[in-house]
Amino acid sequence: MGEERMLKPAVIGGVLLGILSALPFIAFFNCVCCAWVIGGGILASYLYVKDSPVPVTLGRGVVLGLLTGVIGAIVTALFSTPLFLIANRAGGGMSQLRQVLEQLPNVPPETLGKLRALSEKGGIDVFFIAIGFVFMLVTYSLVAMLGGAIGVAVFEKRKPAAGPSDIPAYQQPPPPPPPPPPDIP
Repeated sequence: MGEERMLKPAVIGGVLLGILSALPFIAFFNCVCCAWVIGGGILASYLYVKDSPVPVTLGRGVVLGLLTGVIGAIVTALFSTPLFLIANRAGGGMSQLRQVLEQLPNVPPETLGKLRALSEKGGIDVFFIAIGFVFMLVTYSLVAMLGGAIGVAVFEKRKPAAGPSDIPAYQQPPPPPPPPPPDIP
């Protein structure tokens, strides 16, 4: 089963994990061992195993999980970025961070001035969104790889076909004896 057939299960698992990870309150389940991310990898591997005509290896599950995690991180960013910006415009987030920094005794006035300028231009929002996306991309990819491997281990019940290279040397039959030498009169 080719890599192009991995795309559909990865998109389904990635979109589901991305939406669930971006929704307020529901996203808190990711705090429990990245539940949505692992679940997305498991779902993608279940769909892949179900439609595969041949046994699926753990390696394929890991690759499928990686793809699912990348898609999930992109979907989460697309859904959570507007929510983040709306929350900041409503008075949360960066304004509170700026207030905390202004109350610290050893923060130089130049730093506070630059922080105010960045906050007014929206530069801090872009910075935190970019850093958050990179962190999410790495984390979701690694954790969804684990979910993909778990899913294949749980759902793949077929054994791979054993070829001659898969059988240990001590279990392989001995080679046939050489033919007898020809009779020379």
